[in-house]
Amino acid sequence: MKKIFLVLFSLLLAVPLFAQVSVDPDDTFYTLVEAWEIRGLIDEVPPLRPFPIKNIRDILQSVMENGNERDKRNAELYWEKVTGKPWNLSLQTDLTYKKDAEKEGFGDAHVGIYPDFNGDISLFDEFVSMGYSIGLAAYNNNVSDYLAVYENDSHDAIHDAASVGPLEVYLDMNDILAVGTKNIFAQIGIYRSGYGPFINSGLALNDNSYHRTNLSFTTVNPRWSYTQQYSTMGATLCYDGSDLAPDKYMAFHALEFKFLPQLSVAYYETIVFGRRLDPSYLIPAPFMVAQGIGGFNDNLQMGLIIKYRPYKGILWATDIFVDDISVDDVVKLDFDTKIRVAFKTGIIYTPVDSYCSRLALDYTVITPFTYTHWDYDDPNRDCTITSHCFNFQNYTNNGVPIGQSYPPNTDRIALTINFIPVPPLHIQVMSSFMRHANVCESYTTEEAMALLMSEPGTYATDGSINTHANMGSSGSIGSHIDTAWDKLNYLTQPNRMYVLQEGFSVDYSFKKYNWGQFSLHASYLFEWVKNRGVDSHLYPGQGSNIEDNGNGTYTFEGNTLTGEELVEYFHSRWEDGLRDEINNYFTIGFKYQF
Repeated sequence: MKKIFLVLFSLLLAVPLFAQVSVDPDDTFYTLVEAWEIRGLIDEVPPLRPFPIKNIRDILQSVMENGNERDKRNAELYWEKVTGKPWNLSLQTDLTYKKDAEKEGFGDAHVGIYPDFNGDISLFDEFVSMGYSIGLAAYNNNVSDYLAVYENDSHDAIHDAASVGPLEVYLDMNDILAVGTKNIFAQIGIYRSGYGPFINSGLALNDNSYHRTNLSFTTVNPRWSYTQQYSTMGATLCYDGSDLAPDKYMAFHALEFKFLPQLSVAYYETIVFGRRLDPSYLIPAPFMVAQGIGGFNDNLQMGLIIKYRPYKGILWATDIFVDDISVDDVVKLDFDTKIRVAFKTGIIYTPVDSYCSRLALDYTVITPFTYTHWDYDDPNRDCTITSHCFNFQNYTNNGVPIGQSYPPNTDRIALTINFIPVPPLHIQVMSSFMRHANVCESYTTEEAMALLMSEPGTYATDGSINTHANMGSSGSIGSHIDTAWDKLNYLTQPNRMYVLQEGFSVDYSFKKYNWGQFSLHASYLFEWVKNRGVDSHLYPGQGSNIEDNGNGTYTFEGNTLTGEELVEYFHSRWEDGLRDEINNYFTIGFKYQF
């Protein structure tokens, strides 16, 4: 029945996708809003993306009244989209080639086909509104093979495909119901959400992460704003983020004060938990206090965002995301200790009446084990970590990171420049350089042996968000790897992976007619990766393949080795697998909307 439904739906919508502004926080509209806010054209911008349709229209009206000719033209193009008919049929197709420098020719192409039914509905003078995007995503092969390093797919389609001829077809749907005024409103639906000044690169809520079921409340005022969101998500296996289980939740809230027209400070908290629906996190009170009522067992993070506009059109923003810190050691100025934080700072420049609409330069640090967690501390169940246990507390949804898409023990500098020479032509140029190391390379021989002696598929040792410091065991709650728990280990490992990316994208929308509108998209990305494989498993569990002889030696594959020799064997095998890559990604696509 499901396959029949998908086939009929595909045929019905053989006509495509236009980004739905009220549903998609990744739409270019939000970078324009950022520029308008930095330049002082608009204020009282909601802290959470995407916005209700009422707020979107109020922003566009303000820009059309107060902006320059270029601002007005950009606002008018979006005004046509959000004030048109309440429904649209659309189709998007993308063709991507990935050229590996070591292979001749381009190889197989990745084809994506995205039929969609989308629009906005408003009632009672926009007191009630709904944005929706009901569609499919059809792929001819695995989309992850055609994504750059640590890039998320832009479509919410990763589970339960139906085979239709040569294509794998997934549901790809989002919707938001908003109720309220432009200053006080609630939103509920299934959609991606983003928070903070770094669009598509937030530390707490990243716009390009996988969608969730969200319930949020927001109030926006000239001097302060508050927002609270409660989300349901999918839990995945501890080892590799695969499989899927229910009963994983996340709560988020943020309070921002504008102390001066040029200066604002926001404090936010996030908490991830599972196996129960906890209403205490719906209350507008500090999560740290609410967590204490339940025994301090949930995964709590705190953050601070400082935004300062020294000159018109320039924003300096800093985001500090604190997962876990050994306060006693830090107070003693001992920084080689447990410091699990993410830090991001950057300059955003939005010139007035220029072909360049936005220039952003930022630097990000993610220390080891930030975003990772394991909820071992439950005295009412067996605390053994096994190859089939689900993680209800790491910072992922359906295996996709909720915050930064790149892993812990990483730093990255990125430059992005947006050009709108003639609306609706949009050009983006980007450049980034990243370093990443596998924290497991810092483990002692004894710690590495404990991992090697474990059953296969139990502990991740690839340095990813699935690699945590905890070592649960039946009857022993809270055991952990000392080097991981007590030391910083930030980029101190001898083998590092380096990733350089340079690229651009071009989008152009043709004139809109009664019969519809066409848009074109093209992009190119050059990617150089040194030491690819650093993010592979260093000490994979061997279980019964390793025999403990009881005299300090072990038998593995017919050989008798000491623990040091066995650890060195696996480390050398891992090093031998490191390789350099040069990849070129070419994408071209079109959209048609009726």
